[in-house]
Amino acid sequence: MYKNKDKLALSVIKQYVETGRKLRVEAKEVDRALRQKAACFVTVYVNGGLRGCTGNAVTVGPLYKTIIHNAVETISHDYRFVPIIKEDLPDLTVEVSVLTPLTIYQPKNNQSLLTFLAHRKPGLVLKKFGLGALFLPQVWKELPNAENFLSRLCLKAGLSPKAWKEHTSFWIFSVQ
Repeated sequence: MYKNKDKLALSVIKQYVETGRKLRVEAKEVDRALRQKAACFVTVYVNGGLRGCTGNAVTVGPLYKTIIHNAVETISHDYRFVPIIKEDLPDLTVEVSVLTPLTIYQPKNNQSLLTFLAHRKPGLVLKKFGLGALFLPQVWKELPNAENFLSRLCLKAGLSPKAWKEHTSFWIFSVQ
């Protein structure tokens, strides 16, 4: 029985890398908590360095199925990295971040946005002109400055670094 979200993701990754097939898991094989509907991101590290991170910000089904899908996507389709291979497995670690529901955040002005983000350090979704991007709360470790965090999120979305300053929509969330 799978009780741990990270161990499930690791089992999925090992199966996929070694056989090219997704791990088949039935609902009765997973802990009740993994059968609940939830959105998640799967982040993979090799030797401590980021090697993939994909997921979804909204719930699409039971968490265990979402973990299975996102684990395979992370190791094989994250365009920023080469796919994971068998030689990577001994040094591979995985982190599954389960997202709380997104909450719209409408700051009064840019300064209130910066202050809020600097104090709360939430996960953030940014959207503008049909483009968007998401940073998990863990990204604050790499980008602790709120203005830099927003600028990099804009770049990730394909926007100018200062695009967050006008006519931008924000959603916040936390992770488990």
